[in-house]
Amino acid sequence: MQTNKAAKAKRTMKTKQKKNYLLYILLVIVTLYVLYMIVDQQIKISNARNDLAQLEEQIFTQQQTNAELKKVSDAVKSGKTESFEGYVERIAREKLDYVKNGEVVFVNIAGD
Repeated sequence: MQTNKAAKAKRTMKTKQKKNYLLYILLVIVTLYVLYMIVDQQIKISNARNDLAQLEEQIFTQQQTNAELKKVSDAVKSGKTESFEGYVERIAREKLDYVKNGEVVFVNIAGD
């Protein structure tokens, strides 16, 4: 009887050890998955913050452009054409690379 009980106790002990190993492996897998999810969420948050910063910069630039166009529009409506002409001249120089007669144009060949 003693040997039967001892053998049964040994089998029970081995079964518990196997269950403990499986529980340990499962715990490691769950922990790694949670860490992966946390890192993935942090990356998504960082990307969203970068996108937000870019959009806020675009909004600020567009608001400046809108304010300038409103100022020109108000000047044209009130009959102050010198304001409008100055705006048109600036746009022609900056965006279309126009120059006045007799002006000397310097070109930066270094590319800076």
